[in-house]
Amino acid sequence: MEPFEVALERLGLVENIAICPVHSGYPSPKLINLVVRKLRGRTYLFEASAAREDVIAEMRAHLDEQNVERLDGVFVTHCHGDHGGSAGIVAQRGYPEGERAPIYLHSASYRFLTHPDAAFVNETYELFLTRAHWGLLSFDELSPEQMMDNEMRMQFAHYFARTPKTALRFVDQAQLPDGIWALFTPGHSSDCVLYYDEELGIAIPGDTIICTGLVEKPETRAYVIPIFTVAGQSYSMAYERYIQTIRVLRRFFETHRVRAVLPPHGKFAVTEPLEWVRFAEGYFKGIYRALREDFLSEQKQEPFHACDLNRFIPSAGAHPISTPSHTFGMLCALVDEGYFSMEEHPQTRQISFTVDSMPPEDWVARSLAKDPGPLPLYMHSQRLSSAAGLVL
Repeated sequence: MEPFEVALERLGLVENIAICPVHSGYPSPKLINLVVRKLRGRTYLFEASAAREDVIAEMRAHLDEQNVERLDGVFVTHCHGDHGGSAGIVAQRGYPEGERAPIYLHSASYRFLTHPDAAFVNETYELFLTRAHWGLLSFDELSPEQMMDNEMRMQFAHYFARTPKTALRFVDQAQLPDGIWALFTPGHSSDCVLYYDEELGIAIPGDTIICTGLVEKPETRAYVIPIFTVAGQSYSMAYERYIQTIRVLRRFFETHRVRAVLPPHGKFAVTEPLEWVRFAEGYFKGIYRALREDFLSEQKQEPFHACDLNRFIPSAGAHPISTPSHTFGMLCALVDEGYFSMEEHPQTRQISFTVDSMPPEDWVARSLAKDPGPLPLYMHSQRLSSAAGLVL
C-alpha cells in the first residue's frame, strides 16, 4: 500500500493517471477518488460523485485542472450516489446539448440513473428493513411519515441525475471500449465491477477494496470491508457473493498483471493486490472465530439477533454498521447449510436465529478455498471470439 502520488510516480503513470478527490455527498466516507485516465488522445473518467451542485463544481474544477476538454467515456463501478450519481451530467463535457459520452456500468442497477426518484424510495426502504432484520429496530413501529422524513433516509436524497438509457453501455453485455475490461465483483452491491486497464495494468475496484489511514503515519494504514447493501441480494446472498468475489479476485490477481489497484476511498494505491486478498480472508475467518468461539460459547441455545454479536465482533475500522451486515449475511448462510434455523417476525421484521448444530471450525476457510470457476470477465464484444480461456 503506497500513497497515490508515490505509486504513480514509481510506476511511471503520472502522465496517464490522475487521482481527483471530491466530496461524496455522504456523511461517510466524505471523499471519493475520481480517476482520470489519458492515453493516445482518449480521456476516460472512472466514477462520478453525487449530483449535487457543489460536488459537480468540484468535479468540473478537477477536469479543468487536468485540461480535459472532452470525455470519451465515464465508467461507473456501481450505482451508489457517490459513484454514479452525476454520471449523466459529467458525461456531457465537451458535447453539444443533449449529447454525452457513453456511460459504462453493469445492468443490474441502472434504474438509479434512469428512474432515480423511484429507485431512491425503494433503496431507502431497505435501510429500515435491513436494520429490522439485524434486530436494531422494529419495522412496525415506524409510521409512513417517520420512514419518508427520517434523517437517515433524507441524507441520501437527490444524489442522482436522471439519465436516458440511450447513454448507457452495459459492461455485462460486452459493451466496452477496447482495452478496458470489467470483472464482476458483487457483494457490496449487486452491480459491482472492477475495471481493468489492460495496457496500463491499473485496476479501479469500486467499494470492493477500500483503504484507510494517514499518509504521514504508515502504522495507521489499513483495509476495510465495505457494508453489504441488500437491494437485489437479501439474506445470505450478499455474503455468499462477497466470498465468491474474494475467490475471483485471488485468481484474477494471480493470473493478470495488476501493477496497482486505485481504491475509491482513502489515499493509497494497493501495489500488492494479493495482500488485500489475505486481509479479506483473515477478516471473515476472524468474524467466524468470534461467532463460534466467543459468542456461541456464552449462548444458551436461545434465539438471538444478529446485533447481539456486536460486542464480540469489532468493526475493524469500518463504518459501525458494516460489520453487522457481514455478520447477518454469515448467519443466514449458516441457516442455508443447516447449522442454524431462523424466523422472521411478520410485524417487527426482526430475524431471530437458533443454533441447531455447531458448525465446523474450518467452515469459512473451506469456503474461501473453493475454486472460483471461470472468471466473470467482460471485454469489447469484437474480442470475445479471440479471448481464449475466458468465459464471458
